[in-house]
Amino acid sequence: MSEYEEAFVVLRRMEQNQLKSIEMQAEQLALVKAQMERTEVRVQESIALQKVAVAGQRRALNIALPVTLAALVYVGYVLFKHT
Repeated sequence: MSEYEEAFVVLRRMEQNQLKSIEMQAEQLALVKAQMERTEVRVQESIALQKVAVAGQRRALNIALPVTLAALVYVGYVLFKHT
């Protein structure tokens, strides 16, 4: 084999390796994009659940606070009435 043929073979192998590398990078990119999409869906679900939880806490506070205040007023009334 001549010098040029050897160089050509080496260059051909380098090209094939580079093509394989590009294919692998494309596969990895596709996997990363799919993972990002799944993560985005999970984040949106989490945000929705947090909104539901906050709304529930707000409702509970809207009920508990007036009841607590009424109970405190009643206790104060009973204490001062008997004094």
